[in-house]
Amino acid sequence: MLVQQILKAKGDDKVITIKPGTLVSDAARILAERRIGGLVVSEDGKQIQGILSERDIVRSLAVRGATCLSDRIDDMMTRNPVC
Repeated sequence: MLVQQILKAKGDDKVITIKPGTLVSDAARILAERRIGGLVVSEDGKQIQGILSERDIVRSLAVRGATCLSDRIDDMMTRNPVC
């Protein structure tokens, strides 16, 4: 399924977006609070710059440990997803 199809199916009000400069720790908190597995990364809420998933965070934690939590999400997000 393409990102565009998911966004259309959910509707704009159900998709949680996050700005590219956000800290990984803040993104992890949002994922936990909302009980979701991924966030759409967007500066303006319309143009998709990337996707950050729980798996991206876990992978970085396994390699770098807790220090990755102070990184910006643009350092670990999947860029230019197929829309």
